[in-house]
Amino acid sequence: MNKKISNVNDPSPQSRRRARHFLWVAGVVALLGLAGGGIGSAHLTSSLSDYDAPGSAVVLAQHAIQRVTGANPEEGYEVVVRTGSTIGASSPLPSRVKEIVALLHARPEVKQVFDYANTGDASMIAKGGNLTVVVATVGAVQEKQAVNALQLAIAAQPSLKSNVWLGGPTVADVQIAAVSSQDLGRAELYALPFLVLLLLLIFRRFRAAMLPLLGALFAIAITLGAMGLVIVFLPLSVFALNLVIALGLGLSVDFSLLMFSRFREEYARRGSLEAAIATARKTAGHTVLFSALTVASAMATLAIFPERFVYSMGIAGAIVVLSAGAFALFVLPSLLMVSGERLVARPSSRRRSRGAAADTSTGRWYRIATTVMRRRIVMALSAVLVLVVFAAPFLHVAFTGADASALPASSSAGSAFALVQNKFPSFSEAPATLVVNAAHAAPGALASLEAAAGAVPGVKAVSKFEHIGGSLWESNVALSSTPLSPAAQQTAKSLQALASPGRLTVIGQTASFLTLQKSLESRIPLVLGLIVLIALIMLFAMTRSILLPLMAVVMNILTIGATFGMLVWAFQWGHLQHLLGFSAPGALQSTSLIIILAVVFGLSTDYGVFLLGRMKEEHDAGMSPDESVARGLDHTGGIVSSAALCLALAMGALVLSRLVFVKELGLGVAFAVLIDATVVRAILVPALMKLLGSAAWWSPTSKGSSSRHMRIRATTPSLNHVQPDVADLVGSASTK
Repeated sequence: MNKKISNVNDPSPQSRRRARHFLWVAGVVALLGLAGGGIGSAHLTSSLSDYDAPGSAVVLAQHAIQRVTGANPEEGYEVVVRTGSTIGASSPLPSRVKEIVALLHARPEVKQVFDYANTGDASMIAKGGNLTVVVATVGAVQEKQAVNALQLAIAAQPSLKSNVWLGGPTVADVQIAAVSSQDLGRAELYALPFLVLLLLLIFRRFRAAMLPLLGALFAIAITLGAMGLVIVFLPLSVFALNLVIALGLGLSVDFSLLMFSRFREEYARRGSLEAAIATARKTAGHTVLFSALTVASAMATLAIFPERFVYSMGIAGAIVVLSAGAFALFVLPSLLMVSGERLVARPSSRRRSRGAAADTSTGRWYRIATTVMRRRIVMALSAVLVLVVFAAPFLHVAFTGADASALPASSSAGSAFALVQNKFPSFSEAPATLVVNAAHAAPGALASLEAAAGAVPGVKAVSKFEHIGGSLWESNVALSSTPLSPAAQQTAKSLQALASPGRLTVIGQTASFLTLQKSLESRIPLVLGLIVLIALIMLFAMTRSILLPLMAVVMNILTIGATFGMLVWAFQWGHLQHLLGFSAPGALQSTSLIIILAVVFGLSTDYGVFLLGRMKEEHDAGMSPDESVARGLDHTGGIVSSAALCLALAMGALVLSRLVFVKELGLGVAFAVLIDATVVRAILVPALMKLLGSAAWWSPTSKGSSSRHMRIRATTPSLNHVQPDVADLVGSASTK
């Protein structure tokens, strides 16, 4: 008898055949994407210009200098050499220094080479006289190829091995990209076994647990292929790969878990594979669609920023989110159609009848919701207080950029930077440069500008203005503070405010960072406004409620505030520096915060969609406001907590990176999803929903909703018979 019922409930051969054909097509598309991405990844940029604000005064001045001199003031090499003997300002160049000078002159990108002998600059000799620094300016350069070639040339000279540290902005940028890629691969490799174990606990079956990983491979492959196409028209930064891999893995788990949990619930209740897939697509699939569109839209707003580093993250992030959603909506149902019976245990009629009888059962998340709603005011205030306490340190935030100081000591650029800072007290590694654009600049006026610059606090020395070509005059200003420090930033601002005989522009590492900050700050209101507007529209379209989207946005802002405050406490103030292995920079990397803002707002909305979608389903089926909240949380609490754990593991693995700003990104997103899945979704949402009561579901189109709800309830089978297994498995939902 059971066999006969099973045959009736099985998909038709035509359905399975169509599903297999679709899977073959999806596999071919993924392979093509992977191949195209492999080719395109070689053209991803990794240069200092990734952080430039196009059209800014600093960038225009840099381009003007490069046109008249051939040298790019943003790039350059800085080589620290162990001399082998004690030298002074009048000593001839030691043999090792001569070799380095010759190697640099032989490079086609090098324009000029400066040492203590040809400049007469004694500050280029370390205290003790056993080290010296050689500086080279470069023109147009393919950074990675040029740095690799120079490193090989140095390694080929036995006398230079272990006696030379290659650094400077060009080398630092290449090594930051290399360390980032290496650390990403290692971090995800370490995290993968734990993620697989967690997925096995959630899905219970090995084949089912592999579905999210398959989805991650699909999403990443499609994203790499799409990025390869985008590169043809628009350059993208290599740093976007960090976000693609971690976010692709995390969201594939999110979406696949939601779809599969609903499929398993329906299959256990009905025993029909096709009916379970159809219901999962109509319910969970509807939620995944809204969620993917919302998160992708939030990421896409980053494309408003003109800086390549930021807009690359936005474009790549939006693509990987949509790709993960496409897998859950189209590829996963086809996989379930082909082999769904092997992924879940076939329910017997006895189990189905028990499931029907369990309609009135309540789980742990149900009890949590009802407990919270009974003490709604206390719970709401407590949750808000926790979030505000976490957010408070953000009031003292300071910002910085990425430079050689972020590199580990094992890298040559990191070692060179540390040596210059510690051994060369008078040498300015990243001076500010005053560029005056004046067709006829009077010597007296330039001399007055030099004197005024020398009187600015934080200035150690000012060189005489030199005519470098055309209408450009240039003077180098040595700063007493380290590059990007608050003191150096204030000095650069004061220099820019000086009166000048022509158009004055301060360039250099610190000035470039200030320009970046100004560009980011000018666009943040627009980006944040668009993110909020998109979330409001998407949530209204899904819930048809006026108040629920507003409530969700406020909770998202609280989550982001708590996340940023935690990052100030952990990284800027250095409370986790010993645990996570870094030296506190005293500030947060500004571009990382922009990316975290978009990612966290999108993911918070994602979990809100998961929860509110199921609550709406219960409410539309005729449940009371309180009951729809409790049952909605009962069905999704375990799913959201499981998804948050998986995503936190995937993103949190980035804290293993040796780069502080990558650690910030990983810990920030991991913390945000965990606090959002616990404090916000488990406590604040039920409390606020109880306070709002029936008003939470009011909308301009709600007239006649009662009769509509009755019709839905009369024609739609109850969806509450079987609790998702995932909730039991992670210990966050009740057993039957």
